[in-house]
Amino acid sequence: MKKLSKQAKTNIRSASLFIIGVIVTIIFTKTSDKIIPSDPVIVKEFTDTIKIIHDYRIPYNLNDDSTRFELEKKIKNLELLNDYDKQIKERIALTKKSNGEIPNLILTNKAERLKSKGYTYGNSSSYFSSDCPNLNNDFLEIKINFFNTAIVKDIAFLRVNIYRFDNYNSTEARTFVLEEYYEVKPSNNFIKISNDFSKGKYEIVYGFIFKDDLTKKYPTFYFKKCIVKK
Repeated sequence: MKKLSKQAKTNIRSASLFIIGVIVTIIFTKTSDKIIPSDPVIVKEFTDTIKIIHDYRIPYNLNDDSTRFELEKKIKNLELLNDYDKQIKERIALTKKSNGEIPNLILTNKAERLKSKGYTYGNSSSYFSSDCPNLNNDFLEIKINFFNTAIVKDIAFLRVNIYRFDNYNSTEARTFVLEEYYEVKPSNNFIKISNDFSKGKYEIVYGFIFKDDLTKKYPTFYFKKCIVKK
């Protein structure tokens, strides 16, 4: 048998060491993965669900006029949403008690209300008929029946004022209780107010104002007056 040369032995030794090194490296890598796992692969997941977030960021510089205006506008919008939400819930409750009929909506925008410092009185008997409300029911209900529904488009709003007399015998001395403005509807105009009034004698004044009169210094309030007791 021919003996290996010195060079061949050296080559075999080097190859053996390389193979042993590769095997050791593989064993070490597998072991380390179990002890310290590699970084996970991030996979983007797409779903058919959309989450909407209303982000109201508070501006940093509140001293800036434009920034302050934007903040005030957002706050005002939130207040209006809360008002409408409350009013919708109240209207749903009222509708259930009104055989499906929907009462006139309260005007929440003060800009649409009467801006004058006073008004003159006008007779409503040429425009609508209405029976005085009853204060002994769960709700104070005011129904307004316009003779000609075509004038509804010219009306700015309906208005209700309520005053409480000092006593049952009083005819003059009275205290302010309530003032509300309502949108007018093409038909079936009626106003409902929760009857939380204490026992006593009340003056209820209700009617409307024309749109053209809003620019006048003293617009005409066409009204009906009722004196009722509870």
